[in-house]
Amino acid sequence: MRAWFTLFLLWMGGLTWAACLSLGRYEQTGAESAFRTWLLTLMVFYLTLCNSLLPLPTAWIVLLAASPTGGLSTSPLVNLLLVSFLAAVATVAANLNEYHLLTCLLERGLGPRLRRTRTYAWVARWFDRAPFQLLTLLAFVPIPVDAVRWLAILRRYPRGRFALAYLLGRWPRYLLLAGCSSLLSLTIRQIACVQLALVGAALAGRLAWHALSRRRARLNSPLNSGDSVTPRQVETSHSR
Repeated sequence: MRAWFTLFLLWMGGLTWAACLSLGRYEQTGAESAFRTWLLTLMVFYLTLCNSLLPLPTAWIVLLAASPTGGLSTSPLVNLLLVSFLAAVATVAANLNEYHLLTCLLERGLGPRLRRTRTYAWVARWFDRAPFQLLTLLAFVPIPVDAVRWLAILRRYPRGRFALAYLLGRWPRYLLLAGCSSLLSLTIRQIACVQLALVGAALAGRLAWHALSRRRARLNSPLNSGDSVTPRQVETSHSR
């Protein structure tokens, strides 16, 4: 744990130093290469912070870095590969940081209690059927399923395979985002609209899920079940 957190602080410190250095060079000389370096380090720094503990939107900065406005390379192919790969590496770092933080928190209290529940035993058997494939798939789809990542942490899933699954899942996802931004030549205003639409869709999905869960709870309650006792049955039982 100490080794990871030391490495993480060095990683964030190095990104901060590179961003400040490139921004200062851009302000002095106006060089486009300095601006591109600043935008690249800013993207990596920002995405390294984004996980379920700090759920910030991520699509906008990938779209911006891959757009003609903030293109990091004159070659479109190099730009797509560079932005998508570095964004995926940053997300892996963010999820590994969450892995270590939650491990520290769960192992000291809630984790052992959760492992003794029947629900955990059932979900763990389902997860153990194909954990690597499941993590890779959920890393690719744009639906936040944090519970599966937390389950992997509770199961003490190997960190190397955990990181590789997220790298293989997020890289093609970011590659699609970067490709769309480059091909459509998205402007800053259009990128903002896309991000707002994605946030709205995520909120609508969560609200729909909560509404569906409440509906199922009401349908499964004793008052709504077919075995509930009617007033007539109560009067009959009392007369007997």
